[in-house]
Amino acid sequence: MKTVFILLTLFLVAFALDKNDFYTLEVVLKEDLSDVFKAEVEDDQKWLVPQFDGSFEWMTEQEAKDRTIKTEIIEEIKWARENFKYNKRKKVQFFLYTQKNPVKWQELDIDSPETLERSHFNASHPTRIFSHGWLGGAKSGQTVEIVDSHLSNGRKENYNMIVVDWSCWAMTANYYLARLRTRRAGKRTAELIDWLHEKTGMPFETTYVYGHSLGAHVAGFTGKQVTKGKIKTIIGLDSAMPLFRLKNPQNRLADTDAEYVESMHTNGQVLGFYNPIGHAAFYPNGGRSQPTCGFSPFDCAHGRAITYLAEAIARGVDNGFDTVTCNNFTDVKVRHCEGDSGGIRMADPENYKKARGIYFLKTDGKSPFGIGTDYLKR
Repeated sequence: MKTVFILLTLFLVAFALDKNDFYTLEVVLKEDLSDVFKAEVEDDQKWLVPQFDGSFEWMTEQEAKDRTIKTEIIEEIKWARENFKYNKRKKVQFFLYTQKNPVKWQELDIDSPETLERSHFNASHPTRIFSHGWLGGAKSGQTVEIVDSHLSNGRKENYNMIVVDWSCWAMTANYYLARLRTRRAGKRTAELIDWLHEKTGMPFETTYVYGHSLGAHVAGFTGKQVTKGKIKTIIGLDSAMPLFRLKNPQNRLADTDAEYVESMHTNGQVLGFYNPIGHAAFYPNGGRSQPTCGFSPFDCAHGRAITYLAEAIARGVDNGFDTVTCNNFTDVKVRHCEGDSGGIRMADPENYKKARGIYFLKTDGKSPFGIGTDYLKR
C-alpha cells in the first residue's frame, strides 16, 4: 500500500514538472521519505512530542510515524512544485566565520574544493562547529549568539567557527521527521570534518562540536561517523529528549562519541534529557527550569543552554559558572549537592582535562548569568 502511495505521489507531481525533471525528482523524494519508511519502532512508550504551535501531544513512536506517512508526502509535493526547478537537491550547508570574516560567512562545500581554497579557514587555529536544533538555521538568533561569542571570545583565540545549517531537514513542522534526519545531518558533518582533516591537516585534537536540542544528536552522530580520527570534545546543549531513549546510546548523543562529551541540562524532562549522558553533566539550577523562564520552554529554558555557553566563551577565563559536585543523579533531583568541584566551571574549554561526573550550579536570571562562587551563599 505504501509503495502504491509513493508511486501515486510521484505521478501527481509529474504534472507540475517537465519530463526531464521527473526522474531526478523521484530520487529526491525517495531520499527524503526513506527515513520515515525505514524507521524502526522500538516500543509502545508514550512521549510528550512537541508540536509546531508550541504545544505538546502524547503519542507513541508508531503514532508519530503513521501521522508522518499520511501528511509528509503532501508537504513534499508542495516543496517540489514550489522549489524543485530552482533547487534540485536539498543539502546541508556549512558556513565559516573567522576574525577575518566575522560578519559575512564563507560557505565550505565538499563538492567544490575551491570554496576551501579561497576561504579564511586556518588549520592552525582551533575549530568549533555548531549544529542548531529543530526549526533553527544559520541566521537564527541563538546561532548568532554562538558565532559572536567565539569571534569576540575572552581568551583572544582565533577560531574557525563553522555553522552546520541543516535547516533543509530541521525546518519542518514535523518534529518526528526532523528527529529521524539527525543521523543523516551528522553523517554530512562527519564528512566535512574528515575532508578538512585530509585537505588541511586540521587536527582532531583542537576540534569541538556543539549541538543544541536535536542538534546535540547531530553532533553525536557526527562523532559516531567520522573516519579519520576522534573528535576532541562534544558539548550537548540541552540534548533533545522526545523520541530518544536513554537505553540506546547508539541512537543518540553518548559519551563514546568523542574523547570528552559534556552535557548541559536546562529543560530536563520537557524538551531536554534529564539524565546525564556525557563524561560530565552540568545541571544549572537543577536542570529542569531556569530563572525568569516560567513555563516557556521553547523560547527560554531550553534555549538558555545556548546562552550559557555563549556567555562562558565570551567571558573566557572570567567564566562565572562555578560548580559543586553531586554524589549521584538523585542528589541533583533534590538539589542537594555540596562537593568540592576542584574549580570545574560549566562550559570551560579545558574541562576535558579533569571534569567527570555530575555538577550543580546556580545562575542569575539575567545577563551576566554566571555568578561565580556567590551561588554558595544563596
